[in-house]
Amino acid sequence: MHMRTLPPINSESALTFSGILVTLLVGSRVSYSVFGSIIFPAVALLCLVQLACFSLSAMRRDLPRSTLMNLFWIEALCIATLFILVPASYTAILSIVWIVQSGELFGSRRGTWLSLACLSLFTCAQFFHLGTTYLLQLAVNVGLYGTLMMFALGMVQRNIRESQLREQTVSLNRELIATRELLSQTAAQSERLRIARDLHDILGHHMTALILNLEVANHFVEGKAQEKVQQSQALAKLLLSDLRSTVSELREETPIDLQQSIDRLTTGIPNFDIDVDFSNAPPINDVELAEILLRCAQEALTNVLRHSTGDHCRIEMRDEGDHCTLSISDNGTSNRNIDAGNGLKGMTERAESNGGKLSWQQKEDGFTVQVTLPLGGAR
Repeated sequence: MHMRTLPPINSESALTFSGILVTLLVGSRVSYSVFGSIIFPAVALLCLVQLACFSLSAMRRDLPRSTLMNLFWIEALCIATLFILVPASYTAILSIVWIVQSGELFGSRRGTWLSLACLSLFTCAQFFHLGTTYLLQLAVNVGLYGTLMMFALGMVQRNIRESQLREQTVSLNRELIATRELLSQTAAQSERLRIARDLHDILGHHMTALILNLEVANHFVEGKAQEKVQQSQALAKLLLSDLRSTVSELREETPIDLQQSIDRLTTGIPNFDIDVDFSNAPPINDVELAEILLRCAQEALTNVLRHSTGDHCRIEMRDEGDHCTLSISDNGTSNRNIDAGNGLKGMTERAESNGGKLSWQQKEDGFTVQVTLPLGGAR
């Protein structure tokens, strides 16, 4: 008997659907609580706008951060207005959903401050509606929803940490695959050189000795035997010539396919468009140079994924005569000064150790890191 296996449930989709459903039900209940009053149209409109903003931001996480921020603050304005207009305490459930978003957008510290601000506004609104007659009910409502806010924020931070750990694991796996790709090419190049040396040192010497022996034998034979010896000597010389040609071909350095390693590094990165351009790249034959470029690309890409507010990254390799330049740029915007951390310092040390240099620049259209290294005898 074969049992049918149900497809796995996407936890993120389930949470998104649950959040939308909760927002819809609570918004409907809040609107119904003021049905028939003069503020009903305004309350219904606010609930619909808040539902639309939350649904859009929850279902389209690939939107630019600026758009997500605008939706977030529109939700905040709607919820704050509902606090003032509607006396029902369960309106605060909408703020709990909003607090979950704040933790995802701003982190735990700023999310906590936003939670306190939201709870303070809720307390003032409830005091305005209930007055001093229902202080106990006010305290219970504030304590209950404050606890739920802290719990929701804590769960969000836990999920964020778990997601970051998963992303770090995936990133480490990509780096290992890229390094393995480079090592496999290096190993193939080393193996070619080893085979060339063995052919030259062993087989080449034996063929030379064979030709000399045939030359000696040619003086001790006559007739058909001498003819056969001369044919063998000619074949041996031809074989030695072919052997030397093969050894020369094996000794020719095959360019390292650095683009293939970088492609491995950028495969499977979600919510980020990465463009790799090696159309003007010079041939890289030096293993050490290829490793430095790969490590710099790894670190620069890690910085982009951690700190960039953009959604596009371009990795470009250019030939500049006796130098090569690796450029990593993104379209993120930032108004703060960039201080060199361990990543940028490490890339600078790698570049300078090979006679190169590293530079970075923050522009209005994004951040760019450039690594310039001498090609030397690697071409």
